[in-house]
Amino acid sequence: MTPMSLRPSRYREAGFSMVELLIVLMFIAIIAAIAMSSAFRAFDTSRLGRTVANMRTASDAILKYQTDTSTLPAGGLQPVSAIESVVRPSGGRIPLKDGWDHDLYYEPYTTAQGLLTFRLYSYGKDGASDGVVTGSWADFFTDTVMEGGSFIQTRW
Repeated sequence: MTPMSLRPSRYREAGFSMVELLIVLMFIAIIAAIAMSSAFRAFDTSRLGRTVANMRTASDAILKYQTDTSTLPAGGLQPVSAIESVVRPSGGRIPLKDGWDHDLYYEPYTTAQGLLTFRLYSYGKDGASDGVVTGSWADFFTDTVMEGGSFIQTRW
């Protein structure tokens, strides 16, 4: 035997095994996935808050127009941009988009009691209409609906 083989190995390779590295990477991936999920939910909550604020501002302009003229802008379901020039307050600005950068929609609406009012719609994260107003809100894809200045379908 050589003298080198009789000595205890002081030159053992330093570092981590492949299994140890994979376990650490797996934990990092799980923590990152949880953090990303929370971040995306926070972004959507922020966008919904911006949508609610934009809808309130547009609704206030329409209500002011209704007070000044005793009527509502004509037409059926249409983007708020189609009525902006009619209802825009002097020197003011009406938001035309929701928090996801989709158009806000306006519609004159007659209530069950026969009163003429209006509805504003944000079609949510997907930008597609749900087709019916249920009065309940499920997630960020659900339409946010305002009727006559009051929310009838929203998270808040």
